Amino acid sequence: MVLILEIIRKHLPKAIHHKATKILTLVLTVIAYGTIGFHFIEGQSWTVSLYWTFITIGTVGYGDYSPETTLGMYFTITLVVLGIGTFALAVEVVLSFLIERHQMKLMGLIHVEKSKHVVICGWTESTMECMKELGKENSVFVLDEDENVRKKAIKNDATFVHGDPTRIKDLEKANVKGAKAIIVDMETDSQSIHCILGIRKIDKNVRIIAEAQRYENIEQLKMAGATQIISPFVISGRLMHKSIDDGYEAMFVQEVLAEHSNREMKEVKVQHGCSIIGKTILDVDIHEKTGIVLLGIGENDNLIIDPPRDFVIKEGDIMLGIGKLDEFKKLEKFLNS
Repeated sequence: MVLILEIIRKHLPKAIHHKATKILTLVLTVIAYGTIGFHFIEGQSWTVSLYWTFITIGTVGYGDYSPETTLGMYFTITLVVLGIGTFALAVEVVLSFLIERHQMKLMGLIHVEKSKHVVICGWTESTMECMKELGKENSVFVLDEDENVRKKAIKNDATFVHGDPTRIKDLEKANVKGAKAIIVDMETDSQSIHCILGIRKIDKNVRIIAEAQRYENIEQLKMAGATQIISPFVISGRLMHKSIDDGYEAMFVQEVLAEHSNREMKEVKVQHGCSIIGKTILDVDIHEKTGIVLLGIGENDNLIIDPPRDFVIKEGDIMLGIGKLDEFKKLEKFLNS
């Protein structure tokens, strides 16, 4: 009760002075004016009087009720003038509000209220590809100051938030505290470090994925608080090196990560009560039962690549595998059986 009173005390003065509140009060006053007038002048019931008021204000005029007294006729004229003017003003206010809200959204002058959304700080070719993968299943907000970034973000069905990702108050505008994950991809690693430090001041636990522009800065990005760091230049450079001879390693990576590949690399978490908990990889034989090729198991923030066959699976382990979509469905069904 105290909390409710505190909310009312805090927001009531603003609500009273808001233009929409004043228009709503005027509309309700006109409705009350008509209802009371028809009730006492024409002697109608309260229900009929309210109905008659709406019919008059809406200029519908069904003809089922009409004034029988001279005073009632003059009263109806005043109600029509007041009603049409008031409702026209109300429609204008609503339309202006919607247009203004839409314009502010296009310009990025908004405060994000959603949660479990993805925030992208900065903009590069990497983030564009990331947005394609995110698709329409995630709410994506791009935080940046560049006008060209605003246009690209809107073109890619993301919501633009105008602000500097290295400033805490602008990070708060994007509601980084309620985000599912934050992708930091600034022009320089120095800017990325400042951005990550600001995010960590707001939220100690939110997942931060950062792109490193230079390999030697990966350690600083980790120290700033990045959960995971991607270094595309290192990856592409090594793939180029692997392609000098036959290039099957590079072909494998590109095939698995390609947009239209029929096989995908996915993570599956071993949930509480899963049937394979306490069993070894040899006992489970995931490939034989589902077709999934097990690449590794994530344990205590470490990835064990090609885990030994006597590895005992525990609750909370992350299984990393390659397979087709229907094979992953089989795996989920198998784990829950």
